[in-house]
Amino acid sequence: MEITYKSFALFACALILSIWAWSVLNWVWLRPKKLERCLRKQGLKGNSYRLLYGDLKENSMMTKEVNSRPINLSDDILPRVIPLSHKSAVIHGNNSFMWLGPRPRVNIMDPELVKEVLSLNFNYKKPKSNPLVKFLANGLASHDDELWAKHRKIINPAFHLEKLKVTMILYEVLRLYPPVVQLTRAIYEDTKLGGLSLPTGVLVCLPIMRLHHDRDIWGDDVKEFNPERFSEGLSKATKKQVSFFPFSWGPRVCIGQNFAMLEAKMAMAMILQRFSFELSPSYTHAPVTVLTLRPQHGAHLILKKL
Repeated sequence: MEITYKSFALFACALILSIWAWSVLNWVWLRPKKLERCLRKQGLKGNSYRLLYGDLKENSMMTKEVNSRPINLSDDILPRVIPLSHKSAVIHGNNSFMWLGPRPRVNIMDPELVKEVLSLNFNYKKPKSNPLVKFLANGLASHDDELWAKHRKIINPAFHLEKLKVTMILYEVLRLYPPVVQLTRAIYEDTKLGGLSLPTGVLVCLPIMRLHHDRDIWGDDVKEFNPERFSEGLSKATKKQVSFFPFSWGPRVCIGQNFAMLEAKMAMAMILQRFSFELSPSYTHAPVTVLTLRPQHGAHLILKKL
């Protein structure tokens, strides 16, 4: 009888270990390769899946390399701010995907598809964040569904006391240097997006900065600071497309955008009433993303009292 108990215990342990091993193998190799085949069949291109890390190691090395040196004010900032995404677009084109570990992330550059992703919140949700992140920075930005709607109702009145006009200069600044360079949405059930069939587990990337710097949308002066492009309003400047969304778009648009714009306008007005300013010769142009886009070494200015 004792031998029978021992045999059963050993069999149970072996079965549990086999199930665990199969789950790990499926997570790190079998499922990613299945998703890769599915995406490639639809004409999407990207790097082949690399065990466990995907493109994360390459992205880390490229980011470290580009952040080691500044660029000129006239240089294109895309290769510095989003180096792997930029490289992927150059090699594989706009219809491409990247690997965040064992999960593929499809880049969406079509403004109509961007509109669809940002409109259908129940199909495209924010990726589940680390529990520690939720504990340290829980709030409206990390909520979804009913919880998000409840908190928005609580906060909403503070930002809609009146309709605020945003100057075309601030629009152009946000086009060239959006605070968030890209948005990511997760798919938790098989979804149809345009001509693509995206299986469960795929991430969808909306590369805000790449769309804001797209020559086909904004014209040959896309890299130049030209506030006049907004002189006839957003609709005319974007050709009625969702190609300008520094604060997201649709039902999930950032609730603090009007407050942020008003704060920026007031700060600028108060400074210009008392000072003139220009960039310091010591300023180093080195935009970098740390949650949001910012100057790596600070923005050194010379202020002169009027």
